[in-house]
Amino acid sequence: MARVGAVNVVNRAARSATRRVRAESAPIGFLQRIYRATRALNDRFLYPSRHLAVRRRLSSAPRPQRIVVVCDGNLCRSPYLQAVLQRHLPDIAISSAGFVGSDRAVPQISVALSGQRGFELAGYRSRPITQSKVQDADLVIVMDADQARRIARLFRVKHERIVIAGDLEPTFDTSRAIRDPWNQSVEAYKSTFDRLDRCAATLVSLL
Repeated sequence: MARVGAVNVVNRAARSATRRVRAESAPIGFLQRIYRATRALNDRFLYPSRHLAVRRRLSSAPRPQRIVVVCDGNLCRSPYLQAVLQRHLPDIAISSAGFVGSDRAVPQISVALSGQRGFELAGYRSRPITQSKVQDADLVIVMDADQARRIARLFRVKHERIVIAGDLEPTFDTSRAIRDPWNQSVEAYKSTFDRLDRCAATLVSLL
């Protein structure tokens, strides 16, 4: 009986601790949702001016000879956009890189979906971003504003050489950032690739 009583005490303590964690995390989750909603609203409001600004900047600048596409792991978004741009801009040297990891294979979902669109990514391996790669590029394309700030800060790249992919979309989507589909559903990959296709189409039309 004493052992049963002890087990009951432990179980009650565990349930109590779980409730405390949930109670403590609830405000954090709520604040995160508020932050994301506010940021999305701000991005929607600023989209027209950002889109016009990047179009003017790209159309008036000299045609780039080297473009680097960057995302976090160089596994999903940047290899796909690299492949799309290579098809439509064969005279420009286009590469991609990421902030974390190296020599990793593209996820099978990405390989399959890219293959359906005519791109072969099975042999691609992720590459780390380096000072020389960024400095040699005429244009650096990133997936969100945080990545743009990191590129500018870590590699001393001028704002004029960085493009946030979402600013190229012809119409505003749900956010400025291009969602990372890593470990997400097939639909998440399709949505991200569709957005990148639209971004690529705008870029190609301007170069």
